[in-house]
Amino acid sequence: MRQLLLSYWLGCSLLILLMVTLYDLWEHRNQIVREGEHAAHVVESSLRIPMTHRQRQNLLEAYGLTNQTQRFDDRINLLLVIDRTGRIAYSSRPTWQSLLISDPLFDQMAVDDPDFTAVVRCFRSTASDCMELRSEDLHLHLRGNSVVRPIWMPSTDLGLPRQPFLVLVNFDSGMLINDVLQDLPRLVFFSALVAMLLAAALWLVISSRMLPQLLKASQTDDLTQLMNRTSFMDLAMEQLAEAEERQAELVFAILDIDHFKRINDTYGHGCGDAALASAGSLLRTVTRPEDLVCRFGGEEFALLIATSQQEANKALERLRLQLEMNTLRYNTHRIALTVSIGAAATARCGYNLDYLYNAADKALYAAKGAGRNRVQWNMGELISRLSPSSATGH
Repeated sequence: MRQLLLSYWLGCSLLILLMVTLYDLWEHRNQIVREGEHAAHVVESSLRIPMTHRQRQNLLEAYGLTNQTQRFDDRINLLLVIDRTGRIAYSSRPTWQSLLISDPLFDQMAVDDPDFTAVVRCFRSTASDCMELRSEDLHLHLRGNSVVRPIWMPSTDLGLPRQPFLVLVNFDSGMLINDVLQDLPRLVFFSALVAMLLAAALWLVISSRMLPQLLKASQTDDLTQLMNRTSFMDLAMEQLAEAEERQAELVFAILDIDHFKRINDTYGHGCGDAALASAGSLLRTVTRPEDLVCRFGGEEFALLIATSQQEANKALERLRLQLEMNTLRYNTHRIALTVSIGAAATARCGYNLDYLYNAADKALYAAKGAGRNRVQWNMGELISRLSPSSATGH
């Protein structure tokens, strides 16, 4: 179970780590998009305010420097404002003013950046719709990242000509990977913690629901739903040890369905299974909760009853009669079942489980030798006088 829980924890940790890492990547990508849109809004706002070309250029330079001093995942590498001819009207890098975006200088920057590449190719092809380009915000690029937005100068009622511009905001190459690597220790801790909570919840479910069922299944005979032999012997030894300390009386009994082989041979093994299930059902019904009852093996059942020999004899006789009256119905057949019972009491045979078993087993042979369908007690002397060869077989 520990190995199962450990494997579950490790598997959950890896799966959760993968999911939160992808989510973290997506959030950083969204942050890039938001920062790019903010930069485009700053440029558009500057175009709405009456100021000189130099003043706007100084504003964009100052904006670029401000972003470079902020935390790493917001850093802008390059801000370009491109006019309809493909010329850079304003730039966060003053030396790039008046350059054409189609200049080979920008080829290296566009290598790992599909959005940057799209702008360069469009102006090189002299297409007419370059000023309407807009980056695909849903795409996730692990290296180059650019945000492209079209903007317009205000209308002529302010005294300024109305013309389109294209804002291209480029972020540091590999920024997404670096950001996620910085977050990785926190993501690993979070994933391990959540997986640990899930493993703890699984353990609670298993321990409160599944373990009792598994334990019951491991201790139960499938056919009769009685305790199996191994569980019976373990509990019987515990009860005998406690009874010996208190000098309490216990009775050990073995029940054997008479002529069971004949039932199997005559009606088939399905009928034999039905006979065992019927006997097991009756034993579960008539015995007390404190009594130990099991299918000992084959057609044999065993009981350990906490009572005196006199009271146990009455209980075993009632049980024998009830089994005899409980006619088995199998297909169209009505089959009478009888049992032979051998019993031994601790008052005469002591508290050793092996000794009690041998005593009850020899008494069972005696019951079968006396004609079956009866209760036979071992009073102690049968252990020395009676051997399996002197009685008929089971």
